[in-house]
Amino acid sequence: MIQKPPLYMSWIIAVFCALFCIVFGSLPILGNDALSESSVGIEGQFDYPWQGEPLEITPLSENSAVIVRIANITEDGEGTTYDIRWLALLPGDHDLSIFFRHGENRPAKLEPMRVFADSLLGSDHEGSLTRIPGTLSPIIDFPAWVLWAVVVFWLLLPLAVIGILRWLKPPPPVLIVEPPLSIADKLRPYVDAALSGDLDTEGKAALERLLLAFWRDDLQLGSFRHAEALQAMRKHEVAGELILTVERWLHSGKETNADTDQVDQLLQPYKSMPIDEAATE
Repeated sequence: MIQKPPLYMSWIIAVFCALFCIVFGSLPILGNDALSESSVGIEGQFDYPWQGEPLEITPLSENSAVIVRIANITEDGEGTTYDIRWLALLPGDHDLSIFFRHGENRPAKLEPMRVFADSLLGSDHEGSLTRIPGTLSPIIDFPAWVLWAVVVFWLLLPLAVIGILRWLKPPPPVLIVEPPLSIADKLRPYVDAALSGDLDTEGKAALERLLLAFWRDDLQLGSFRHAEALQAMRKHEVAGELILTVERWLHSGKETNADTDQVDQLLQPYKSMPIDEAATE
């Protein structure tokens, strides 16, 4: 005769079965029923083999919790394989079979296509954005002062380049402005030659032309002939001093003992007029 278990054992088995159903019955339908798993906002993928009429995606409504598309279709001798891509907007289980049809107004009667989307945020998240201190963004992971340093660098770089170029550029050459030669500078070689007794006829003629050019306006020699103009200069107190002294040196026929100061004193009246003005006249 089979002995029945005690009554308390029956109660223990019943409570254990109830707890088993409560715990495992509350879990989402995953495991073998889920064709693909992903997270909210991240696209999932799975291959769906099919033998039958071609499938296409039903136009999605604005309130759809899932976005579905067919990425690729591969056909072989045994059937067709659809590359299904899906993106969940809400967490939880989703059945994608309702998004397929054979044509307009011809919904496809498919087995449930269970997918599961997990939430990246906790159940107690209020939806506010969290600012990460000290960085520009979670992607660009460096402090904000680095950006300001780069901006300041690019602002100062042109100034530094300009300064270096200006420093390397050689200074402009110093212009040495020489004073224009005067009639005295032009007369000096002829006077020195007369002083040493070496002044020839051509040199004497050049000396006389320079003296005539200098005294033409002051003595009004424009209408005089050459000989008459020389005679008028000999009679002048200042003009005649140089020409008479040179003629006396030449007539002596030997080197004169006159010094440099005496020559400078003779040429002093002729230092006020540049050579170009005398040539113009």
